[in-house]
Amino acid sequence: MKKTILLTVCILVASLTVFAGGQEEAAGGGADVKAELKFGHYLAESHAAHKAALQFAEAVKERTNGMITVSIYPGSVLGNSPELNEQVTLGSLDLVIPTDPAVAKYVPVFNLVTAPFAFATYDAVDAFFNTGFMDWAEPQLQDAGFEFLGRWEYGFRTFTCSKKQLNTPDDFVGLKFRTPPDFVNSATVTALGGNAETIAWTELPMALSQGRVDGQENPVATIHSAQMWETQKYISMLNYTYNATYLLMNKAKFDSLSANQQKILKEEAVKAGLFMQNEIRSNEKAQLADMESNGMEVAWPDTAPFAEKASSVWEILKGKVGVAGYNKFMDYYTASRK
Repeated sequence: MKKTILLTVCILVASLTVFAGGQEEAAGGGADVKAELKFGHYLAESHAAHKAALQFAEAVKERTNGMITVSIYPGSVLGNSPELNEQVTLGSLDLVIPTDPAVAKYVPVFNLVTAPFAFATYDAVDAFFNTGFMDWAEPQLQDAGFEFLGRWEYGFRTFTCSKKQLNTPDDFVGLKFRTPPDFVNSATVTALGGNAETIAWTELPMALSQGRVDGQENPVATIHSAQMWETQKYISMLNYTYNATYLLMNKAKFDSLSANQQKILKEEAVKAGLFMQNEIRSNEKAQLADMESNGMEVAWPDTAPFAEKASSVWEILKGKVGVAGYNKFMDYYTASRK
């Protein structure tokens, strides 16, 4: 009888131990959890970013067997870019795709990625991101409350104008250009001799149509999706700064998922990013042709005089980032150019 009782107690203790271990594993992210993620962005549904977001959402749902679903809110319906980023840090939004200048408000070194005329081609951009820069920057993003899932794309930013082509820096003098609330963009316009005015993206169409500003700057894909030929006659292909976008997630929400789910999110983020990069890069020529067919005049000025005029912005950036951060960035930048 005593042996029977002792055996029963041992079995009960063992069962409780296994149960407790299972519970601990689930709490530590070992078990898959059900989650609905909110993904907000500021671009049109015709833009490559939205197409990439749809691909990401569909793949994540399929690979997690419906345990994770992603609801997408395009066109600034949840707020403008700075507001969306803030919502992610607060946990009221889960996913966002800010550009480098927006990320730089949390991790200043990202300002340097956008330094004027830092990169001349997409090959140069890819070489830089293959140096390990993101391995260094990722912990800084985590400290700010973000989890980095993958690099997406925005493209090289260039200028449009309603009044004339911008063939030399002198053509900027006396003209007013809309810039986002980002330092490099406004500082470059000023360095080139123009006047910069910060206007929210959602207010830009009205500002252009009313003549509040003479021009603006954005990548070709964004100019095309916004149909800026309705207010802008000239596009000057200066490609003065490169912007990536980064698929970032609220870190606490990311940490609440299982290791398997985290792996799926990162893998599908990379795939969607490659899709978006291809969309942006391969469609640029056709988009320029379409803009020409809608009345825009496209010019390809010599960028050397512009780069020389804007070189002062680099020194200002060095002060913003700090000597240590600047030097570390330059190590990666120099390695990418060898």
